[in-house]
Amino acid sequence: MKRRDCLRLSLRQARGTLLRSSLCVLSVAVGVCAMLLIVCTVAFGRAQVREGLDALGLSGLTVYLEKAGGGAPFTAEQAEAMEQSLPAVTCAMAVKAGSGQFRTGHEQGAAVFFGVDERLGEVMQLELLHGALFRARQIERAERVAVIDNLLARKLFRRENVVGKELRLAVNGTEQSYEIIGVISSQASLLSGLAGSFVPNIVYLPYSCLAGERETADQIFVQCMAGTDLDAAGEQVEGFLKERQQVGGELAVRNLSGALDTADEIVGLVTLAFFAIAAIAFLIAMIGVCGSLLAAADERKPDIGVFLAIGAQPRDVLRIFLYQAMLLCLIGGAAGSLLGSGVLWMLAQRIPALAALRLGWAAVLFPAAAVVGGTVCGLLPALRAARLDPVDIM
Repeated sequence: MKRRDCLRLSLRQARGTLLRSSLCVLSVAVGVCAMLLIVCTVAFGRAQVREGLDALGLSGLTVYLEKAGGGAPFTAEQAEAMEQSLPAVTCAMAVKAGSGQFRTGHEQGAAVFFGVDERLGEVMQLELLHGALFRARQIERAERVAVIDNLLARKLFRRENVVGKELRLAVNGTEQSYEIIGVISSQASLLSGLAGSFVPNIVYLPYSCLAGERETADQIFVQCMAGTDLDAAGEQVEGFLKERQQVGGELAVRNLSGALDTADEIVGLVTLAFFAIAAIAFLIAMIGVCGSLLAAADERKPDIGVFLAIGAQPRDVLRIFLYQAMLLCLIGGAAGSLLGSGVLWMLAQRIPALAALRLGWAAVLFPAAAVVGGTVCGLLPALRAARLDPVDIM
């Protein structure tokens, strides 16, 4: 029997049990739609989290005092000494944090200030969009210059390239005018989208504008040579500060790269869990199609017996049931993809990045439903029908 004849008979068999076929199509459509929604939203969420972690620009080690004690203070000079004395350390930068207010025109609000030096671009992987980062001369002279992110730039000036603009900052209780010399990509774009105004505005200033020569640093960011064991490097840094610099108190050394890797692993596990849920929803839909076709094979035993008795081959019966399963899953997959794409289109009006994911995953799930339906779901009913003995049936 020709394949087109088998396909015609499978269509006739599907129309003969229209209600059952419709329920099978609906089951597959719901399963594909659920899988599309879950996969797209989880893939989008993971991409955003990874982008947010990368945007933080943190790697290497951070050193800070958990508890102050007697001994030498924790200063920026120790960061320079560490960089010169430890072979594994390529760059070390002291950081002084503070809080205050910003104001320009009719806009004002709270901000978190980070005092840094000319090593900012080496220690933190920042994406510079406009202008430049700090120079050593600006740090030495405590020039009133600032680096802000693009979110704050758009908030204050309605555009990103605001190099040369003036920004009034209340630092250490004194309000002064600072010139914006650089704009970086936001390090908290993900958090800003989720938490809105709860995420602080970050402004980078010269270290000397926040801390005096003898004032202690809050922490030191350390970058090490490629391939360095960061745990071993952390022990060297702690030993250097305690034994050679005589820093008093309890020092804490944290592996920032390891912390980010752990966060990424957790996100990966959550992603796999949601993918498993999506696969279960799809599997349940396929089981429904398989059960329906098994029932159809039992109900149509007399027709199959006559069909085989007049000269049809078992492979023809196998093809008819496989084609029917593939047809039902193909229609259900198309309906589910269209329904899921419609829902994602509505969501994409608020989150534009979902638009690209919708088309990609829909193009994968649509043929996958047909292939799985024709092989997995239709195989058992087709084999059962093809193995029937016409003599026993008659």
